[in-house]
Amino acid sequence: MSQSLLVTRSNHDEATNYLYYWSAMVIKSAKKKKFSVYDLAGKKANKKEFDRCLKATKPTILFLNGHGNATTITGQDLEPLLEVGKKAAVAGTIIYARSCDAGITLGKTLIKDGVKAFIGYNQKFILGYTPGRLSRPLTDPMAKLFLEPSNLVVISLVKGQTVQTAQVESRQAMRQNYRKMTAVTASKLEKYAARWLWNNYKSQVLYGDAKAAV
Repeated sequence: MSQSLLVTRSNHDEATNYLYYWSAMVIKSAKKKKFSVYDLAGKKANKKEFDRCLKATKPTILFLNGHGNATTITGQDLEPLLEVGKKAAVAGTIIYARSCDAGITLGKTLIKDGVKAFIGYNQKFILGYTPGRLSRPLTDPMAKLFLEPSNLVVISLVKGQTVQTAQVESRQAMRQNYRKMTAVTASKLEKYAARWLWNNYKSQVLYGDAKAAV
């Protein structure tokens, strides 16, 4: 059976600009594994296009990048894509939401709506960055410490790992980076930002079927 990945990656402020560029690495990994990739980038990350792609492609994995809260994940210019109380054609998919707070309520609701499994955050997803690298996100060593581990969720899934393994591998990478950031040899900026990475580690949650895989 053909496997597919639907990605939303808005790009309308500094934070989403980082997620936009770093998500490209996940897309590259999925294509290497012969996934059909549907990329809603920038202005394409709108509600109309999102709903159309969900119904037309029935994605195996849904990878959401954007701002959010306990009940909502947004796309371009903060347009809501998924909301509690509003049905979407997500049944049967595995979702990773790189979005603040969506693991508080929305993730649990999506499981009730038929999603196989959901990985997200029940607190703010915090992104560290290096001043002066805002225009070059992929060259930012601080952002790498935060975004490589989070990318691992979907990279593990497209390799055929279970949702639980994807969660574990991502969190292990966060722990490893946290140790680097709190080591004696770490920079002052790394030591200061370590608390934010630890927050992501603690708040990354998994709901649904932990044994689900693609």
